[in-house]
Amino acid sequence: MTSAGLCLVYLVWAPQGPEPVARFAESYRRHAAGVEHVVAVALKGMRAGQDRSPWERALEGVSYELLEMPDGVLDLGSYRQAAERVRAERYCFVNTASEILGEGWLGHLDRHLRGAGVGLVGAAGSYESAYSSAPRPLRPFRRDFDPFPNPHIRTNGFALTRELLASLDWSLPRRKLEAWRLESSRRGISAQVRERGLELVVVGRDGHAYPPERWRESATFRSGAQLNQMLGDNRTREYDTAPQGRRLQLEQMAWGRT
Repeated sequence: MTSAGLCLVYLVWAPQGPEPVARFAESYRRHAAGVEHVVAVALKGMRAGQDRSPWERALEGVSYELLEMPDGVLDLGSYRQAAERVRAERYCFVNTASEILGEGWLGHLDRHLRGAGVGLVGAAGSYESAYSSAPRPLRPFRRDFDPFPNPHIRTNGFALTRELLASLDWSLPRRKLEAWRLESSRRGISAQVRERGLELVVVGRDGHAYPPERWRESATFRSGAQLNQMLGDNRTREYDTAPQGRRLQLEQMAWGRT
């Protein structure tokens, strides 16, 4: 792929089947991105000799460059590997389960990424901390995380510059715990961005950018019926369909008690 200003990297984890890919592609076709960009589809998890036609049909109507990705690393590692293969000034990374929910979505993210002092933009953020809410098997690892509140950008959909990405200590996680550390620990991506004196902002479907102290009121993740979310994923859909008691529990994990 030739050098680009903005590259959208869509990760396709083949074992999930073509259905989530079709949902993403349909939402991509339906909602104008609002900014010039190229698309790289990072495909991983295909078995040798497996028929790829269902995934190809799911992506019909989307112009993209296919990247064959190695297995063995989780999403954040695959994003880093994709950036090493596609040269762009800025990247937006979205996962297999992502669904676009608003017009101009990529343009909103890119515009705020270009704002003075901004380092990392995302479709959602959270205060959740593995230190405060870790299940029993993970409690020995809590020391790697700040106690609640632990503001971090959720990595289901986020954007940053190539220059910043290259400067971060960004490992290739192979286990869930390693991925959680990279997303939200004291040495995670968000924490490293803050150490550089750069801001973390969440961008809603309304096109506005929200600093960490306003993430809950942004109604993008586990609050305000998520009416302002710009990218859906498995965790936002879990909240949408959960019974009231479970929804309250999820909201308190993300934002604490009011």
